[in-house]
Amino acid sequence: MKKSLLDQNAKKVDIFLKKYFNKQPSSKLIFPMQYGSLGGGKKIRSSIILATGKLFNVNQNKLLNICAAVECIHSYSLIHDDLPCMDDDKIRRGKAATHIKFGESTAILAGNSLLTLAFEMIVDKNYKINNQSKVSLINALAFCSGHAGIAGGQYLDLSFEKKKKSIPTILDMQRKKTGKLFNFCCYAVGIIAGKKSQELKSLGQLGEDIGLLFQLADDFIDIKGSNKIAGKSTKKDQKKGKSTLVKLMGYQKAYTYADQLKKKILSKLVKRGKKAKDLIKIVDFILERNY
Repeated sequence: MKKSLLDQNAKKVDIFLKKYFNKQPSSKLIFPMQYGSLGGGKKIRSSIILATGKLFNVNQNKLLNICAAVECIHSYSLIHDDLPCMDDDKIRRGKAATHIKFGESTAILAGNSLLTLAFEMIVDKNYKINNQSKVSLINALAFCSGHAGIAGGQYLDLSFEKKKKSIPTILDMQRKKTGKLFNFCCYAVGIIAGKKSQELKSLGQLGEDIGLLFQLADDFIDIKGSNKIAGKSTKKDQKKGKSTLVKLMGYQKAYTYADQLKKKILSKLVKRGKKAKDLIKIVDFILERNY
């Protein structure tokens, strides 16, 4: 897939985020929040939201609040993930991690503020969707971000270090840590499009599978990627004793598993016809990327 699709979507979301930051009350935390969320990064979650919107002819501008909210959640998780008490990474998106640039306490507070800002974006009075949809979005995003999602997955990831875990246990951890926010990306579009529970469930599962594929690709990049291209530290999973499919199965078998997962996702998308072409391009890109 040409980077242009991701680049165009990332630019749209960055413009929205900049405008939203500019509307905020004056605060010393705004700059660290911007530093941790703007510029760099693929914003692939936003591209998935926008591409899913095309399945149901949803106006792209109607999805920008959701895109920005998801990017705030993702950025908050990365800021906290990089802290010395967690993964202790010094580079993020090709520049110094937020805690290296501003200090640990400021990084924690900036991350917390991005987390709360995400929910503010959804309930914003200028976001013209019905209140029931806003409530449903908040409920889903809170679930995917908390102990049953990102936070819980990060806890498991840390607790599994230097321990041998089964394939189902590792996959459960990765679905929580990475998959649940992707689940929300597709599920949220279904809410905006007014879809019923069964379709919402199918969309959420689709997103979660894409998220798992993304995490597996990240694990491959950690082994064979370079710091410069990836924009972050690589070759650290083995040093820290992280529990990954690669560690348990070996690179080739893990890649075969990921490729089968990709084919499963694509088989579902093909059934949705031409409107799924952008999603198909993104899924193809995820496994082949080197950053």
